[in-house]
Formats: sequence, C-alpha cells, structure tokens
Amino acid sequence: MAPAAGLLADALVTAETVTAMSLPAATMVKESVNRTFETTLAKGVRSERRRFHATFATADQKEGMAAVMEKRTPAFVNR
Repeated sequence: MAPAAGLLADALVTAETVTAMSLPAATMVKESVNRTFETTLAKGVRSERRRFHATFATADQKEGMAAVMEKRTPAFVNR
C-alpha cells in the first residue's frame, strides 16, 4: 500500500508499465480478472485459460517470445 503523498507518482509508474504492454494481452488480462470476480473460481480459471491460449494467435505474442529469446525489449504492434 502506498502512502497518500506518493500515490500519484506510483499510479503514473504503473500506467507507464501497462502502456508498454501489448494492448490485446492487457485487454485479455483485464477481461480475465473481471470474469473471475463474476463467477466461480473453476469457471474463472477456465476462462483465463481460454484467453491465454487466444494470445498465441496474436502478433504481439510472437514478438514477445522473440524478444525473450533474443534478450531484448519487445516492440509490440498491438495486433
């Protein structure tokens, strides 16, 4: 938990981190979290698994894996 005095600075750091991520992947993560709050744990896990597998059809997943293998920062294209 951040003290109130540093809350804005912490929020901006978090926002920068999220905006550097792949938009399709970040969207899928948000959907997974929201879905889990609305249903049982078992259904939430199944939903998360389906979304995880769906990321493998994106260009950003391929770029992310290539970046890991090449030990570089990924250049996501949000597709």
